Amino acid sequence: MDQNDFEIQVEVNDPKIQSGINKYTIYSVRGMDKNGQFDVVRRFSDFRLIRQMLVHKWPGCYIPPLPPRKALGNMDQKFIDDRMHSLQEWMRTISQLKYFWYSEEFQSFIKVNGDIEKALAQVPKLTYEEIINKYQDTFTDLSGREINRDIVQKINDFHQFLRKVSPMMENFKQIAKNIQLSRDSYQKQLIHFLQVLLPEYEQQILLEFTESPDKLVIQSIKLDEYPAQLFNNYLNVLNQDEFIVLFQEIRKESKQLRAFLETMTQREKYEQQKLLFEQKQKELQLELQEILAGKASIMKIFSTTKKEDKIAKLQVEIDSTTKDIENMQFICDILTVLLGYIEIDKFKLEKQNNYYKIAKRLIQYEIQLTQVAEEFWERIQQNYNLL
Repeated sequence: MDQNDFEIQVEVNDPKIQSGINKYTIYSVRGMDKNGQFDVVRRFSDFRLIRQMLVHKWPGCYIPPLPPRKALGNMDQKFIDDRMHSLQEWMRTISQLKYFWYSEEFQSFIKVNGDIEKALAQVPKLTYEEIINKYQDTFTDLSGREINRDIVQKINDFHQFLRKVSPMMENFKQIAKNIQLSRDSYQKQLIHFLQVLLPEYEQQILLEFTESPDKLVIQSIKLDEYPAQLFNNYLNVLNQDEFIVLFQEIRKESKQLRAFLETMTQREKYEQQKLLFEQKQKELQLELQEILAGKASIMKIFSTTKKEDKIAKLQVEIDSTTKDIENMQFICDILTVLLGYIEIDKFKLEKQNNYYKIAKRLIQYEIQLTQVAEEFWERIQQNYNLL
């Protein structure tokens, strides 16, 4: 069976706090892929380790970020549960990218019990030729794609865009957090007002003025099944903290932008490495020309190495450096095609769809809140004492 046809199943659950000098939480990672079942325990640092290895092993490929770290309060049950759900989402995202999932490093992550850091350290480093071969085998549909000025400009423009908006996203994140805290505080105070303060006022003060329980408004709701149901519906919707979703999504998107910047930086590193090899090649060729012309530096005048041996050694180095330059150029071309034709477009579409999904969820919540509030207050207004 082709690996792309097998539906991978993965669950991250059963968090357990491990005692010791430094407490930490472990999570069970269970499931099945085309190679069989897996069942291991991993801590958050293990997830960070495998993600960093994927970044190095798959340059130019966007690796989704992990949930944020937390220095204080990371043993709170709510934080542990939220992190567990985020790790599950991350694993399921990786499971959709089969070339990551079935890589040697990721298979070690989900299959090897014990010290995962030691296991991952044994995964061999790839040579430049092996990186090229891996990408050619993995991204066969990119073969023959043209590298032109528009594609390069597209990559450079998006790189500049990410650099510009990353600080803006941090600002949006803080604004969303403030909105969430303010909205949550307001709704909790409103619930307390409706459930406690207003009934207490009617019972302790208004009753003295009216001298009859029949003239109380909020208290009378409890005696009528339909208004009581409306009241409970209103309170249930008020208890929903939907704006925490807005904050969490903006925080996640901020990390995703930084992760994509990291992806683009990988391409820059290879381009810079190519420039270093080209500079080295120029220096070697200059040194070869000097030797052929009978020139030598002070240090090399007293060298016991024969001229012929020096020339042969330099030629070997020049040939090796030329090969490195060719490999660097090949890798840079592959990453340019990968970013220009796949990763940028896929990332933009994902951000667009996610925005629409969150906007729709918040709109539906606001409509629901308005409806239940209107139904409740209209029913209150119908109280004969208010007519």
